[in-house]
Amino acid sequence: MNLQFIDRRYEMHALEDLLAKGKASLVLLYGRRRVGKTRLIQEFMKNKRGLYFYVPNAEEKTILAEFSRVVEGEFFKGFRFAGFSSLMEYLAEKCANDVIAIDEFQRLTNINGAILILQRYWDEKLSKSRCLLILSGSSFGTIRRVALSGDAPLYGRRTLTLKVEPLKYLDLFEWFRKYSPEEIMAIYGSFGGTPAYLEHVDENLSVEDNIIEKILSKRSPLHDEPEILLMEEIRAPQRYMDIMSAISQGKNTISEIANAVGLNRENTTTYLKTLEILDLIERVTSVTEPEARRGLYKIKDPFFKFWFSFVRPNKRQLELGLERNVWRSIKEDFKTHLGHVFEDVCIEVLTEMVRKNLLPIKVSKIGRWWWKETEIDVVGLENSRALAIEAKWSEVSYQEAKKILSQLSTKARQIRNVEECILGVMAKRVGEKERIRSEGFIALDLQDIAKLSVQCRNI
Repeated sequence: MNLQFIDRRYEMHALEDLLAKGKASLVLLYGRRRVGKTRLIQEFMKNKRGLYFYVPNAEEKTILAEFSRVVEGEFFKGFRFAGFSSLMEYLAEKCANDVIAIDEFQRLTNINGAILILQRYWDEKLSKSRCLLILSGSSFGTIRRVALSGDAPLYGRRTLTLKVEPLKYLDLFEWFRKYSPEEIMAIYGSFGGTPAYLEHVDENLSVEDNIIEKILSKRSPLHDEPEILLMEEIRAPQRYMDIMSAISQGKNTISEIANAVGLNRENTTTYLKTLEILDLIERVTSVTEPEARRGLYKIKDPFFKFWFSFVRPNKRQLELGLERNVWRSIKEDFKTHLGHVFEDVCIEVLTEMVRKNLLPIKVSKIGRWWWKETEIDVVGLENSRALAIEAKWSEVSYQEAKKILSQLSTKARQIRNVEECILGVMAKRVGEKERIRSEGFIALDLQDIAKLSVQCRNI
């Protein structure tokens, strides 16, 4: 496995700034399973005074034994905390000026009263010290109940909330040094941006062989990962998996999803809301209509989109060990899948360009746009000015680019309240880019995106 610590600059800076203030701080750090929360904490705690506790998914006795093991050396071999209160008393007395990290803290709900005890010790003692307390968790439903909702025990006590997101396409250039930008796109489109998944990629293998051996093969740890994740969060995940399969097949509205899985609209909405809370899907609206009642649902992570598009429908063949046959049968559809992923990447890239003031206008909103039957892949808005971009996962010649821009011009006229619109095209490769740019258009391809990734690392 390729163990790396990539990007996380914002999170590290935020934690370092809090620590430098020398005041008591409670940090809620959360994110989906395997996204890199533990690694972030470990990197931050290097060369710092503090204690790291991991909460196993177990009963009180086992959890307390794990906590006791961390401090056993300070007492005697076989030392055990009598209860969670005694642990908190120890932390309040011995770690008042240190970093304390409790990983998978939501599992403290397995100890009767532990969250309330944690709240009490924070209010009465730790909040009056110089302690930096990091509570890290990955079960979104439980975290909402204990820390994020208005009546949660820890609500209102957080100094900082950090949601750790999967890595983006731009981040992967720092991870994979042997692959070309196009190959990195294929890796991102299949493995996504979750570090624990990317660590399975072997850069000495082709992208195709990595997909076959690390995802499609029934022997791979990633082969059943989405199902395992859902089983950890939800008692009966089958209906949720059916919904995600429907979304992966292009059923994007509530009505389409309800019809595909045989549910009424009200129940479908409930299931979709849960999947949104779990950060597995998102509801997308046109960039000009953010409050629109009619939204389209999509799977957020490329790995999950890949899995529900290509692994779950072919489970029987894959269980028979026919992963290479399955790959041959899905290879063309995978290219279409990458086209959709590339559209998201284009939004990501243009958003980064907005941050760095690399675009002709200062965009305040960016995303997809549609009106009736007309769609534009990326639209950026700044008052009465707009940016309209078409994304093509192909090599585009100068003549093809001009045709795309001509069609885009017609579509862009339908964007309401826009007086001036700058047009552009993004593709694998754009022929005669400088010529297109000299004519007043935006032209970007993978070569430009690779250069932007270098700028991001050099901040």
